Amino acid sequence: LTRFRIDDLVSEVGITRQTFYRYFKNKNEVMTAVVVANGIQLAERVFDELTAMQLSFEDFLVEGVVHSVEMIKNEDSFYRFLEDDLTPAVGIMIENFLTVEQAMAPLADPYIEQAREAGIVKADVTTHDIIRWIFRAFLSEMLLSGLEPLEERRSYLKKMLVPSICH
Repeated sequence: LTRFRIDDLVSEVGITRQTFYRYFKNKNEVMTAVVVANGIQLAERVFDELTAMQLSFEDFLVEGVVHSVEMIKNEDSFYRFLEDDLTPAVGIMIENFLTVEQAMAPLADPYIEQAREAGIVKADVTTHDIIRWIFRAFLSEMLLSGLEPLEERRSYLKKMLVPSICH
């Protein structure tokens, strides 16, 4: 990102600087757009993959967080774009949480309602609450994923995330 230049971008994409500035004020806006769009695409991909696995709701919550972070770390181009440092992406995701939440809610709501009807989700927990808890777990997992083995991270999420949401 420190080496990222608007001139390089417009040259690579084949547009003029004027066209660039019609849509973005500066390179930070581009970075934000890329991170938010990738975050939404990631949520959709993870949701589709985990839904196909037919996991329990509790495992779905945990694996959604772990799988998302692992996908980001293994998504070579995006990780390189962030210069192997997820910290800027975390800041951008926090600043743009409401946009990401609006994109995730239609995906998550039917699944959460099904779990609620099955008596898995606590009655006073809303879709909004669940998305926020998942988001917080995701952000901390992004920052701390390299510190512990995968199974310890899963175990921690089962202890911390699942009881907040499920009976």
